[in-house]
Amino acid sequence: MCSISVNSITDEQLQMLEHSGDKNMIEKRLYEYAKEANIQNPSTLDLPKCHMSRMPGDLKDIRKVRIGRHRVYFTGYHTKCSYNVFYIKKFKKSGQNDEDNHQFQKILAASNCEPPMRIIETPKTRPRNR
Repeated sequence: MCSISVNSITDEQLQMLEHSGDKNMIEKRLYEYAKEANIQNPSTLDLPKCHMSRMPGDLKDIRKVRIGRHRVYFTGYHTKCSYNVFYIKKFKKSGQNDEDNHQFQKILAASNCEPPMRIIETPKTRPRNR
């Protein structure tokens, strides 16, 4: 089982998504992806579909995964048994902050410089309303 951490930027973004329940959904999915990986075996986060081919050289190691309506940007590999989520593009809309946009690439680069703040542990489950 590998670890997955978030930086302060991502943690703030997750807090903003708490009221919709998306915070728990994202954290649970990220935890599950990291849990399925180990040094010998890759996870969903290591699949080629997560790689971003049109990024400039300084962003060539970042990848993204779609979780619900959001795009989650991360670095790390199963061979190091560690992933770091550094930015969440909330409520993806075409034409806004697209990966080809130079300004958005600057945002990603700045966010990726933030050090990890916390490790996502076993996510809390929301109580069901009965």
